Amino acid sequence: MRKLLLLGALVVLVSLTSFAAPTQYLYGDNATFGAPYVYQIDPTNGNILNTYTNLSGINGRGAVVVGTTLYYTDATDNHVYKYDLTTSTNLGVAFSVAGSSALSTMAYDGTNFWIGDYSGTNHAYLYTPTGTLLNTISLANCSGFCDGLEYFKKGGVGFLISNRCDAGCGTYDVYDLNGNLVTPGLFTTPNGEGTGIAFDGTNFYVSNIFGGQVWEFSSSGTLLNTLTLSGWQTGFTHLVED
Repeated sequence: MRKLLLLGALVVLVSLTSFAAPTQYLYGDNATFGAPYVYQIDPTNGNILNTYTNLSGINGRGAVVVGTTLYYTDATDNHVYKYDLTTSTNLGVAFSVAGSSALSTMAYDGTNFWIGDYSGTNHAYLYTPTGTLLNTISLANCSGFCDGLEYFKKGGVGFLISNRCDAGCGTYDVYDLNGNLVTPGLFTTPNGEGTGIAFDGTNFYVSNIFGGQVWEFSSSGTLLNTLTLSGWQTGFTHLVED
């Protein structure tokens, strides 16, 4: 994602789905078990710059930023919601994913969205921003309720990377856009935990939902850096999903 990683749903936004450039941010959707909120994160030091509230749904999961619009999902319904980051306006439901009762993390390929299912299947759906289903694929190593999904390009070819289950499976596999397994176990996070993932065009960023951190991995799977989140307000948490 070029507007990216929200931890919980971790998205990198280039003007955070990702860290080096000063106009690049991370956006993280939080699993609150109530109304979700999204952090805007400085990728150079982990400081939370903004907190976006008044969002829809319950128990946040995915996040993608396109321009000044945040698209996000939650663990309790099949809606993709919209939010205007400039005016802090809740724009309601953008579209719904038929056949699913809950949605996980999201990715953006520059035109369309890849959305992970969170109702027990290993499906990933390709949707236009206006809600037209283009494709449904199955991710073989996903055992269900996978909560880390990202689109990235390498050598000019598009791929998907996904974890294997809900939070406790910190191994990430690479698939082609038809769902064929390309690289099993590209990397595994230090403590076997990991949720949302973002790509900044060079490296991956993975949310440590339980530790309030983001791990940076090279495109070949080498752990490069650990970023510790800071600056969240009283009453908020570091449970970043995507």
